[in-house]
Amino acid sequence: MARELYFISGSPPCWSVMLALEVKGLAYTPRRLDNAKREQKSAEYLAINPRGQVPVLVEGDVTICETLAILSYLEAATPTPALFGSLPVETARIWQAIFDCDGNLREPVGQISRPSFRGKAIEAAEQIKEAAETVRDELALYETALSENEWLAGNSLSAADLIVFPVIMQLLRAVGREDAAPLELAIYPLADHFLNLASWVSRIEALPGYDNAYPPHWK
Repeated sequence: MARELYFISGSPPCWSVMLALEVKGLAYTPRRLDNAKREQKSAEYLAINPRGQVPVLVEGDVTICETLAILSYLEAATPTPALFGSLPVETARIWQAIFDCDGNLREPVGQISRPSFRGKAIEAAEQIKEAAETVRDELALYETALSENEWLAGNSLSAADLIVFPVIMQLLRAVGREDAAPLELAIYPLADHFLNLASWVSRIEALPGYDNAYPPHWK
């Protein structure tokens, strides 16, 4: 059955789904939408997702919107390798890590990346520095968790890693920009401040299919 994924390059939620498809070894056709042209708001795309959001997975006559809904669908359709654990406690830890990311990390990273990607890091210096304090606290929690296990929610790669990883990469791309260097955010290079987290990033980058999921416009 044909499987298509509508995505915007560099979008962390889209990247999470692409990583999950690669980890599960599922073939799919990527359908890239041009955010600059607002293709996600075109009449053609709104017929697929009336909210005009990404990602969207289309498989035959099934259309799934929203990242976690897609991951849950893929898990139910293709249980191996498991991304949501095999024991109740594993499932709980995975979902806790996902909710922690969505509730505590995603927005402060956005407060850093949005002005940075627009070349306005200096203008938004106070906002970025304040958000960076919150981000460093969250990264410290990940650093501790990864001192005990190789993956965020235990000893196996899970949906938690696939959700958090693109957010971390968005952060690193933002704080690694030349105009962000004078702000001294104590995040980049990651290995200088959070060694366990940097090792975790390397493990994900070594996953089979990682290059296929990497944002095209970052290459």
